[in-house]
Parts: sequence; C-alpha cells; structure tokens
Amino acid sequence: MSPYFDKKTVLQKMYQLYDQQSKNWPIACQCCCSHCCTDRIWMTTIEGSLIIDYIQKQNLQDILNQTQQIVPDRRYHPKTTINQEAFLSIQDAPIPLPDEFPFQECYFLRDNQCTIYPVRPMSCRTMISFVKCQKTGHADMTSIQISMATLFYQYIELLDQGGYYGNYLNIIEMMTSSPEIQPIQHALAKNDLLENTKIHFVMIPPQDRNALIPTMKAIQQCFLNS
Repeated sequence: MSPYFDKKTVLQKMYQLYDQQSKNWPIACQCCCSHCCTDRIWMTTIEGSLIIDYIQKQNLQDILNQTQQIVPDRRYHPKTTINQEAFLSIQDAPIPLPDEFPFQECYFLRDNQCTIYPVRPMSCRTMISFVKCQKTGHADMTSIQISMATLFYQYIELLDQGGYYGNYLNIIEMMTSSPEIQPIQHALAKNDLLENTKIHFVMIPPQDRNALIPTMKAIQQCFLNS
C-alpha cells in the first residue's frame, strides 16, 4: 500500500461499496429497529476517526461525554483482530474467546435511532437480518453475506495497519483522551485494544470465493484509486 493515500477517503469508499452491494437485499431491518444495536461493537481506529469527525461537526459532544462514563472493564473485548483470527484458523490454532458481559444498548442510540448512522462502523453496517430479530432472538444471514462482511473487515484492518482494533468505546476514548492530561483514562481505554495486522489469509469458505472475487477486486480498487 502507498503511504501517501488518504485512509479516511479509502474507508468512505469501502462503506459506499458495501452499501451499494447490499442495498437490494430483502432485509427486515428498518428505521428504529434497534434490537441488534448492542454494545458488542468492535471497530478500528480509522473508523473511530470518522466517527469523531462526525460528532464534532454535528455538535454531539454531550453524547460522547456520556459514553466516556462507562467503566472499561464491563465491556465486550475481543481477544483477536479479524486478521489474527484468520491466521489462527488456517493454523488450526485455538481462537481466544472475548470477555462476555450482559448485553447493553449501544451508547450511540437515542430513541431507537443511531446518532452516528452515516459513519457507523462496518460491524454495524453488516449486522443485518432477513427476519425481525425480536421474533427469533438472532439475525438470519446467508453464507455469502457473512463472507462479504468478513472480507470488508479484513481489508479495513489492513487499511488501518499501525492503528488499533477493539471495543468501540475504548477506541473512541483512546483517541479523545490525552496521555499527558488524562493518563489513567487513556491507559485504561488502550489497555484492551489490539494492534491491527496485515492480511495473511482471506477468511472466506471455498463455496463463496468465486462469488466474492468481484467484490474483493472492487475493494482493492478503493485502495488504488485514492
């Protein structure tokens, strides 16, 4: 990858690409349907950067202040990044399970609506279902949709090499707190984050690979054209 391209521009192109490819899927999700909008959200620092920009432009600092009151050790913390998980999977190595706590509502929700919807991270964009989750208790997705989501996750992590991956609140706090002025808050937020890595293996099952080759090439074009 060229060190000179604008990572935020690449990320926005990837968001647009995913939204375009998924827009005609017959999903049950609609405005104010927030059953899946929990605090078990992971993202990268480049995604956090877009969110922080949006919060500042939309004068949503009060929401940001409220999210920073949540105790860090009561959060969902993944133990591997998506690219680390792909590497462990190909090695048939055990994958560490994340810390688990009871579900909480996402702290960016207000009246069942996402306050940062235009810049929501990829983990939120890909959380879709063909059936209403409140009826079944879980989302219903096809293998292709899960594989496509994984493909985007892997390339976003690749884009943000040198950055971090983890709980969305930890990412936001680490990026908005100062190690000089708020050393404890900054250290606690960063403590459970993971360093992003490159793609060692694309984690797509064989039956989905041919169908997703055009998508992978389109993602790569987002890098090349920025």
